[in-house]
Amino acid sequence: MHPRPNFTVVLRGFDRTEVDALLDKVRRGELNLAGVTVFDFTVVLRGYDREQVNAYLGRLAALDAADGR
Repeated sequence: MHPRPNFTVVLRGFDRTEVDALLDKVRRGELNLAGVTVFDFTVVLRGYDREQVNAYLGRLAALDAADGR
């Protein structure tokens, strides 16, 4: 399993609770990201950097697709 990244917290970013919940589901194998191209999180004050989160989830989606899961 992939280690959880340390996303930068920025003034206006993705809700940390929502991102963490999604990553927990992926980690437990409850969610497959293959084919997912859009991630819709609430933008809040002091959330995770949106570009970092999108890049990381994009990489996970590509890995899931390559694994054929």
